[in-house]
Amino acid sequence: MNIAVIQGSPRSGSNSFRVAQFLCEQLNRKQLVSANLVNLKELNFPNFDDHGELPQVHQLKEKLLAADGVLFVFPEYNGGMPGAMKNALDYFRAEYNFKPMAAATVSAGPFGGLNAWHAFHSWALYVGGILLPNNLKVSGVSNLFNDEGEPVEKNFKSNYPKFLDEFCWLTEKLIAD
Repeated sequence: MNIAVIQGSPRSGSNSFRVAQFLCEQLNRKQLVSANLVNLKELNFPNFDDHGELPQVHQLKEKLLAADGVLFVFPEYNGGMPGAMKNALDYFRAEYNFKPMAAATVSAGPFGGLNAWHAFHSWALYVGGILLPNNLKVSGVSNLFNDEGEPVEKNFKSNYPKFLDEFCWLTEKLIAD
């Protein structure tokens, strides 16, 4: 099963990138799973417009089409998902139709990106994705990992394995049909 892990923060040194990288590594430890990290910051999409042929559009389109499921990892910005992420994702539509999706929302505060989840949830349903009902809310992301890159926050440590298992289950069920 092929999983695209899309990191949606446009900031350098993003904590969301660290979370996405960690989750991608955990997915790759699972039997029969191949996960690839897609960093939207590196693709640097221009504001949505008719720009003609853009190489980053083709790169992301290939990743979306090759993916059996898509895991989005992104921070909450001003009560929603990052505008740069939404802008990049808006270049596509058919690529999401009936695609299994899940989200890990990231926040420095205590609510784990809850408002970003609501914005994403509406978008994912609008574009025809099949969304895992539960998301992974990552609170206090600044203190999530130790110096070795291992998670130390107890709620994250107990929640991410079940979240990844449920997403793999959903993806497997949908690609089996």
